[in-house]
Amino acid sequence: MNDKKTKKEASEVTKKGLGTFIGKISGKEQLELEIDRLNSQVVRLELDLRGAKSQLEKKEALARQAVADRQEAEALLNQERIRTQTLSHELETVRTESEGKLKFRGIETLSPQAVQAYLSKLKSFHAPAGDLLTVYLPPDTRLSDVLSEKLLERVEEETRTLLDRLDSETGLILFYDLHRMVCEALAPPVPIASQAWQLGHNFEVALLEESLSKDYRMLVLILHAGESFIGFAPDARVFDTEELIRSSVKEKHSKGGFSQRRFERLREEDIAHHMDKVVEALDRVLEENRFIDSVILSGDFQLIGEIRKRLPLNLEVIEKPSDIRVEKAGGEEILRAVLSSRRYLL
Repeated sequence: MNDKKTKKEASEVTKKGLGTFIGKISGKEQLELEIDRLNSQVVRLELDLRGAKSQLEKKEALARQAVADRQEAEALLNQERIRTQTLSHELETVRTESEGKLKFRGIETLSPQAVQAYLSKLKSFHAPAGDLLTVYLPPDTRLSDVLSEKLLERVEEETRTLLDRLDSETGLILFYDLHRMVCEALAPPVPIASQAWQLGHNFEVALLEESLSKDYRMLVLILHAGESFIGFAPDARVFDTEELIRSSVKEKHSKGGFSQRRFERLREEDIAHHMDKVVEALDRVLEENRFIDSVILSGDFQLIGEIRKRLPLNLEVIEKPSDIRVEKAGGEEILRAVLSSRRYLL
């Protein structure tokens, strides 16, 4: 009985030892497999690392090249900026010197009748080559705002410079032969409504003729200290209403000190009283004539500024230089003067 038990125990011990041995062998193989897997991963990571390093080196090289290229580009840009500034300064110097030398070949005032004769002569010009240029420039419009760069280059710089000097409240019309046989500008009595240009066999004068033929309901004020004129012309041909306003205004004082200051104060009071009378007359004319196309102002600059404040905001106001002395001119002469044009030979 005991022998059977002993044999059975021995057999169990033997089986247990064999299982343990087999288990040890199996765990080693698993470890070796894990080691192989890790080694493979290390190799893969090393390859990835080499690739990443290679990419990094390429990017660093590109970055260094980009920095070098940028520095070179900035250096070239700075050189061009300096060159541009130098050329701009030289050009401005040349322009300043040339502007001092450039002068209009002539300036004249054309009455309405003289303008008609002038336009008739312009219409007689004919150029088979089609090189007669006409440009209509509304107020505050430059030649470069209207013409293309290619066509603008065909107009001499001297002509463009002189034209830019002119500051007309009614705008300008350029009549220009590309061969400079005709080179002049006209400041019309009424504002140019829109820009236009033509290059052709004849000068374009029809637009101006149409503008001059219109019936403008026009209010005219010639303002001088002590003597001012106000008139309304319903057709821009003859005054329907006109009034000469006179006041006693002291002449300018040339002495200094307290006496001069007191005199100037009294003179300013006289001018203020005169302007009150002008405004009173203006209010009557505006009340009687509700529809006015434009107001023409001429005379003393400060008085023009004062009267502007009293005019309705919806009225078109034109300031015109004039040396008219109202005490020596009648309504017809005043109207002819304010409706005159200025001709500039460029």
